[in-house]
Parts: sequence; structure tokens; C-alpha cells
Amino acid sequence: MMRFFISDTHFGHTNIIRYSNRPFKDVPHMNEELIKRWNSVVEPNDIVYHLGDVAMGPKDQWDGLLTRLNGRLRLVVGNHEPIFAAESEKHQARWRPEFEKWFEHITTNWKEFSLFDGREVNLSHFPYEADHMDNARYMEHRLPDEGTTLVHGHTHAEYEKHGMDARVSRSNKGTLQIHVGADAWDYTPVAEAEVIDLIERNS
Repeated sequence: MMRFFISDTHFGHTNIIRYSNRPFKDVPHMNEELIKRWNSVVEPNDIVYHLGDVAMGPKDQWDGLLTRLNGRLRLVVGNHEPIFAAESEKHQARWRPEFEKWFEHITTNWKEFSLFDGREVNLSHFPYEADHMDNARYMEHRLPDEGTTLVHGHTHAEYEKHGMDARVSRSNKGTLQIHVGADAWDYTPVAEAEVIDLIERNS
């Protein structure tokens, strides 16, 4: 059994192709490529930690797709999930049973997550506070920066626009952050060993 990380797949989201300059001609093409690349590395018994923003747009454009993904899925909720904390209680109550069909574990943030080499990291959809996309937004949903390496999503390939590495950054306090968003990893889940390698090379 292997473990993988990914975020910001945005299944069914038409505008993400333009926003993030994705190399797909339309939503059906993107959806099928995301599934193909996911299943090319993930086996049925592997575990995938999805760090948020799974899908957007009309449910009928992406609902059945999630059951085609290999692995046992666990979710750290992103700001585009209909079960995000900022959504109404009624909206969350409607959607929660759907997400529980797809994900065997759902959480807002995951503190002190143990990697297989024994080190602990935090998992969150959001980086700490150093975020060139929307530095002032969602602060109440971000983990406090207490010096623990963070594995996150949310930033797509935004750091590249600022001449930075899309996969590795530092918070304002200098804490290491590893970005596992689909746009930074050729739209493919990131193996745990790759995350550990990045941490070791940047520690």
C-alpha cells in the first residue's frame, strides 16, 4: 500500500482551464485526463489524501467520476467544497452525505500527520499566511504557523508567476510548505516518498 497527496483537481470546472492555463480542450477532456493520470499511479488499495477543491460546476458533470478513481480517498476540505465551513448549515447538511459516499475520512485540517519516515507535518487546503493568490482571505480557516512543515493545496501554479517554485515555498516565518496541487504536479497524485524527498532537500 502506498500513500499519495493531491489537491485542486476541480473536476467539472470549465473556467479552471483558462484560469490555470490547463492543457485541456474542454471539461470532458480534463476530467478524463485527470482520471487517467490518477489511476496510472494509484492502485485500488492505496490511500489518497485530497487536500481540497475536488470539483466545481454542475454535479452531473463530475458526480460519477469520483467512483472511477483508484484508492481509498480521504479529504481535507477546501474552500470550493459545498461542505466548507463558510457554507450554510442547510447547504452542508445536504452535501455531507454525498461526500461521505466518496471519502472514508473528512476533516478541515489535519495536524501532526505522521509520514512513513516518522516526521510529522500538517495537512491543510491552505498555505499558512504567505500566499500570493489571496493573502488576506480565509485566515480563520488556516492553521497557525508554529514551525511545522505544511503540505497544502490552493495555490495552483500561482507561485510560478512570481518567479518561484510552484511546489516548495516558505511562510512569512520561514516555515517549509510543500504544495501538492494538481497544476504543479502534471495533474497526477504525488507519492508520499516524493513529498519526503522535497522536505529533505529543503530542510
